[in-house]
This record gives sequence, C-alpha cells and structure tokens, in this order.
Amino acid sequence: MSEVAVRTEDFRLAYRLFARLRSSGLEFMQIDTSNPIPFGVNYWIGSHAEVGLANDTRGIGCDIGEIDAVIGSIIHRMSAGEKVQRICFGIDPGPRPGLAWLADGRPVGSMQLESVDAVVDRISDILRDLTPAESVVRIGDGVRTISSRIANVCLARGLSVQFVDERSTSTGSRHDHISSARLICSLEGVPVTQRLQVIPSKGEVREIQRRSRRISEGRLTIPSNLARSVAVGRLTLNEAVESHLGSINR
Repeated sequence: MSEVAVRTEDFRLAYRLFARLRSSGLEFMQIDTSNPIPFGVNYWIGSHAEVGLANDTRGIGCDIGEIDAVIGSIIHRMSAGEKVQRICFGIDPGPRPGLAWLADGRPVGSMQLESVDAVVDRISDILRDLTPAESVVRIGDGVRTISSRIANVCLARGLSVQFVDERSTSTGSRHDHISSARLICSLEGVPVTQRLQVIPSKGEVREIQRRSRRISEGRLTIPSNLARSVAVGRLTLNEAVESHLGSINR
C-alpha cells in the first residue's frame, strides 16, 4: 500500500500530479472519489473543495499552480516525520550553497541550491511544512560575505543563527558543498544575534567579475561597483551583466 494517493475528479490536476509524483520518485496510488481512503494511506491529494468536503486530516488541497509545493511538503513530512521537535540546518556558503538538515538529530535531507537567495527561502519552506518547536541555522564562516548575507536574511525572518568554523568541516573536495553542509549542521557554532556588515573582499569582487565574463561568453567584464552590488545581494549577477551591457549600448 502506498503512503500517497491522488483522489480527485479534476482530470487536469490528476494528470499533472501523476507526472510530478513519478518524476519525484514517490510511489502513489489513485483512488476513485466514490471510494473511502484506505488504511495505510497517510497523504492524499485532491482539489481544495474535495479535501474540504472530505473532512479528513490526511487530505491535502492542491491546484495546478501548487503541485510542486504540495509534493515538496509531502516529501519533507515523510522524511522527517510528523512531530519534529528540533531541526538543525547546515549551510556551506558559496555562489551555489550546500544545504542539509537534521530532524531531531537524524539526517533527513540535503541539496545544492542554484543561488544564495534561494537558500533561506528553502529553509522557510521546510519550517512551514514541519513546524518544529525549535530550529537553528548553522552557517559555515568560510565565505564571509555570503555567510553574512545569509545570516542577515535569517535574522530578519526571526531564525536562530550560528556561525561554524569551516576549518573543521573540510571534506577533501572543495566542491563538495553538500557534504560540508552535512558536517556544518551537526556542529555547535557561535550564536549570531545582530545584523552583520557585509563588506566584499577584493578577491570576491574579482571572482564575481570573472564569472561575469563567463556568463557573458567573454563579451564583457562588469565593473567593480556592480560586482560589489552582486556580492552584497543588491543585484543578481545576471542583472549586473544586463545593466552593464545596457550602459555600453547607450
């Protein structure tokens, strides 16, 4: 018996749920709306109206625009359990940060994000899904500009933040951000309670300029003032490249 089921008369919703559930690797079953929910099904998905009429706490209302969020929520709850007391997040900072998390001391998830800004949004999604009594975000202190940016956003959202000494989290591969994030989330760090000043180093500015050449396929290198804006989070790298390209073409 699958833990997850689709139970809806909305054909378009059902079709898209089937495709997304298959791509996520979740086993699922389809239940006719005229039949009761079998024992052993812990989560079933239907339209908001169908779930409201069923008055069943296992039901999760969904529309087509919410499919990814609903399935992500189910995955989080299946991996961590329904009554999580404490979640510890670990972040290995960088342009593509690594993120890992423990639920009551048990490893339940990890991933690499495509941008700095996405990492706190993902943490917020997980906390919304699992609603733990307590949580802490532990951030490696190796890339101080990025780690400070992430810490400031976490503090602004009311999260508990710690900095972890990254010298104790080396995995033997400087590109293995996920493994480093797993180590970071398991280590006690130094609490961060006040907003931090974000001052990019010359090396960070040069690295952002190098990346601007790569994504523009060698057409341009953004100036240092735009690179600093990217480093502190005022612009994305793509926005900075577009801005500089526009100034050249004027």
